[in-house]
Amino acid sequence: MAVPEEHRIRCYLWWTSRPSFKHLDGRTNGGARRSALLLIAAIFVLPQLTGAAPQEEVRRILIFNVFEPLSSPGVAAFDQAIVAGLDKSPYQIELYSENLDVGLFPDKASQQEFRDMYTRRYRDRKLDVIIAVGPEPLRFLVESHEKSFPGIPIIFCGSTEEMLEQSKPDAHFTGVWGVATPEKTLQTALHLRPLTKHVAVVGGSGVYDRTLESIARQSFKSYESKLDFIYLTDLTMPALLERLKHLPTDTIVYHTAITQDAAGSHFIDATQSVPLVAQASNAPVFVVDDVDVRGGAVGGHVLSFTSQGKAAADMAARVLNGEKPENIPIVKDANVDMYDGRALQHWGLKESNLPPGSVILYRRPSIWEAYRRYVAGGISLIVVEALLILGLLWQRARRRRVESELAVASDRLRMAVEAGGSVGWDWDLTSGQGRRFGDLQTIFGIPAYSYSGEIEDFRRDIHPADRAMVSSALADARQNREPFAAEFRVVRRDGNVRWITTRGKFYYAVHKEAVRMLGMAVDITERKEIEEQLHASEEKLAGIVASAMDAIIAVDEEQRIVLFNTAAERMFGCSGDEAIGSAINRFIPQRFHSQHEEYIRRFGASGVTNRAMGALGALWAVRISGEEFPIEASISHVEANGNKLFTVIIRDITERKIAEEALISLSGRLIEAQEEERRRIAREIHDDYNQRLAVLAIDLEELAENIGNADVEVGRRLHEHWNQICELCADLHVLSHRLHSSTLENLGLVAGARAFCEEFEGQQEIQVDFTHDTIPSGISGDVALCLFRILQEGLRNVKKHSGADQAEVRLEVIGDRLHLSISDHERGFDSKVRSSQSGIGIRSMEERLRLLGGKLQIHARPMEGTRIDAWLPFRIAGQQTS
Repeated sequence: MAVPEEHRIRCYLWWTSRPSFKHLDGRTNGGARRSALLLIAAIFVLPQLTGAAPQEEVRRILIFNVFEPLSSPGVAAFDQAIVAGLDKSPYQIELYSENLDVGLFPDKASQQEFRDMYTRRYRDRKLDVIIAVGPEPLRFLVESHEKSFPGIPIIFCGSTEEMLEQSKPDAHFTGVWGVATPEKTLQTALHLRPLTKHVAVVGGSGVYDRTLESIARQSFKSYESKLDFIYLTDLTMPALLERLKHLPTDTIVYHTAITQDAAGSHFIDATQSVPLVAQASNAPVFVVDDVDVRGGAVGGHVLSFTSQGKAAADMAARVLNGEKPENIPIVKDANVDMYDGRALQHWGLKESNLPPGSVILYRRPSIWEAYRRYVAGGISLIVVEALLILGLLWQRARRRRVESELAVASDRLRMAVEAGGSVGWDWDLTSGQGRRFGDLQTIFGIPAYSYSGEIEDFRRDIHPADRAMVSSALADARQNREPFAAEFRVVRRDGNVRWITTRGKFYYAVHKEAVRMLGMAVDITERKEIEEQLHASEEKLAGIVASAMDAIIAVDEEQRIVLFNTAAERMFGCSGDEAIGSAINRFIPQRFHSQHEEYIRRFGASGVTNRAMGALGALWAVRISGEEFPIEASISHVEANGNKLFTVIIRDITERKIAEEALISLSGRLIEAQEEERRRIAREIHDDYNQRLAVLAIDLEELAENIGNADVEVGRRLHEHWNQICELCADLHVLSHRLHSSTLENLGLVAGARAFCEEFEGQQEIQVDFTHDTIPSGISGDVALCLFRILQEGLRNVKKHSGADQAEVRLEVIGDRLHLSISDHERGFDSKVRSSQSGIGIRSMEERLRLLGGKLQIHARPMEGTRIDAWLPFRIAGQQTS
């Protein structure tokens, strides 16, 4: 099964969601319960009906926006064009979107925080292409490309070359330069208003505003000797609007951008600033961008954001197909002459004076365009009336022919009804006689194709339990002059019961009494049997859901609860009647509401139908009493009748958490006891046994010297014993050091690790390459001891399992974590398969790190070596590095 087209581009933000709840399609709680049960049934059944499908290759694309799209119609136009272009790619696109939000956070400190945050966020995320929308994202990537995003191709749009200033993109960059042409807009404005003497240039104090103002000043220099330029760019919005009301009559206004005024107030330029300026100004207003041609602005020779976004998407698609950015030339996007027809008419500006090929938006229709439908309608009415007169004359001649054909049509109708397995009837209500025709054998057990009799005969064929309902429905339809429709049972002549659905219509005489009824009946017995089986299955499924040990909650797209089983009632202390119809976030702690809302929204749009128990990690819920407790949950969704239903299965893991915390506490105490026992044994070896052996060695040496040459054999054997004792002393010293490193305790982690590597290298004849980088002093003893024990165990594993004659050890600080790496390049193993018979070394390392909030990673492949990475959280302020 191929990936649906609407799911081929997946957008990733952060793990948050926004709940908003209401019943599906206004159904009652019972209907919602039924939909939820159908959803759960679909969850169990659909995976069995769908086969494995080939997956499209995934490509990751990051869009860096200069502004938040919600606050910038221009950026939104770029993003929409980019997404539309990427949707044609043969790959499955993972689309990430970030913004520097220069309008609200223009200061350098905030921008640097954004840069650092995004660098960290995508440090380990393999991106295929980055698209920079606007000057600030492009400048950020030019300045930090090799450091923050090395080797990743960059496509840019939404900037002019002037905006980039001194920065120059390298070979990894290509894209679309916008070309701001204020002078061309001014030329058109002067052609429309040749008596213009003054040009009021309007702008704001934001970073983007200043850039466009600078471009406008440079473009208008050649006109300063001919026109009087007034730059209204350092005013508050109220002051600016007041100035615009009193401009000279021979003035035009050129609006650059106002994202922030002199008072620091922020504005959305296209939807707020442009309409305010256009409505206040007593002169026509010309603009820079296509999204600004609105709200009363006239227009101009404008930048086309949609065109630039489409070109950037095409370049990104070429890069994804294997082309290098340096082989894709940078292009300059052609501007568009675009004008608002309503504004042209308001200021008396003639469309004939516009450049050829200009795009006119919102053009008001002429009188003919506005009323041509009415004129054409009047003429048509006259023609129709004439045709009706002719038709009446022709109809009289034809009616006799039609009447003769009715009998033939009636026979054909009877034949069609019989062929379709249906029954028709024709009742004469004045005489009480009726005729039934069609497949009478199947429905009524009548061995004929036509049956005539009294209307009462049909009533007797109706199942006794349904006669009152049918009589009432017939009486209501007859009285209200409405079509008759009903579903009921009939009893065949052989005693079998069949279900039928009927539709009929009454015909009335001049005196308004019903005189005739025509209708049809269709056998629906099989459908009814299927419905009864489905109802039984629903009841069975409802019993399973009600008796489930885990809480099962189903919600609609508005995050309103539609199913709340018995286990959920016990877990949350809330009855089902009270819970159904309320918002799911009443059972979620307040601090997680926004995250939950965004997660549900993204999960529903992701195309993934379910996530297993525990895949969401440890979560928290809150009982109706206000008590919070830990949970595990699985989530799934299915779409039915155009609406999505989400089902969450929740398991209370309070007891497991208590047991885990107790186990962690016990593990910590065991490790502390182990280390204390190591220190005690090391002290006894060093202070007692090692000293006693040293004294014994000295005595043996003196005894050998006193014997001299008196007994050569005895002297030789004494020297041999003395050598053995010296070796035993050395071995005890090494054992003592392994049990408790005085170097680690006195000189710190770097010195202790280096000393152990040198000692291991000398004893095991394995070359150990030890390096370290920016390790702060003053590391706490428990952190240093944890990494030292992992180093010992890791090098012992190299000696024991790898067969290597060389190993690498690196100790460093990365971000806010300490990192220890131990690697070799020999035998290796399959790290995905953990043998149940493996020793306790790796488990011991994992437990030590877990107690201190760290983690262990093992990277290994057969015959390609092994690398152990140990990570520990670490923060020390004001410490010098070694």
